[in-house]
Amino acid sequence: MGSDDLFHKRKARSNAALQRQQKQRAQNIRYLIVCEGAKTEPYYFQGLLDDRGIRPTSVRIASNQGASPDRVVEHALRLYEEDAHLGDPYDAVYCVFDRDKHTTFDASVQRTKDCSAHGKPLIAITSTPCFEVWLLLHFGYWDQPFHAAGKKSVGDQVVTQLRKKAGMAQYGKGQKDVYAQLKNRLDSALTQAERLRQHGQASASINPATEVDQLVRVLLTLGR
Repeated sequence: MGSDDLFHKRKARSNAALQRQQKQRAQNIRYLIVCEGAKTEPYYFQGLLDDRGIRPTSVRIASNQGASPDRVVEHALRLYEEDAHLGDPYDAVYCVFDRDKHTTFDASVQRTKDCSAHGKPLIAITSTPCFEVWLLLHFGYWDQPFHAAGKKSVGDQVVTQLRKKAGMAQYGKGQKDVYAQLKNRLDSALTQAERLRQHGQASASINPATEVDQLVRVLLTLGR
């Protein structure tokens, strides 16, 4: 056997070993999701994980530790640092929260960016005014701004529109089966969310807006 043949065989074995390592690492990716909502968002994401057969070891949905963006980010950072101290940090930590009327919204988004810049991969997944914008996009495109009116908060206005859609008349916060109800419309929602993002960038509009689709796309890469 010539030296060239031996070199090529060794290189092939090395490449095969590298590919196995990369595949194993991909299978061992660990994400953490920390939500502002105690029920609505966790139930939605858990429904997606169950439906797609995504292992609990791959994605953890943490319990809520305070219904404000700053509390979400603080809790997410604490959980990340705990795992990092044990030697197996999360590959990404997604902080899911709404703009709504929160005074800490902008500072919380900035804090995730600062953490990421310093090697702590926190990512803000925000919605304006609330998570239900993402649900509304399952039924078609929507770019009309929402505003509080009378006794209805800005979030209430989104829910009112959502309840007008087929099968959603009884929608309520904390509903467990929302993902199952809407999963057949998921592809459309992903398309509409991207369209809304492009509209927002072109018009400098932030109402309505959602980044939930970006997290959903990440989770879908882990599914069967």
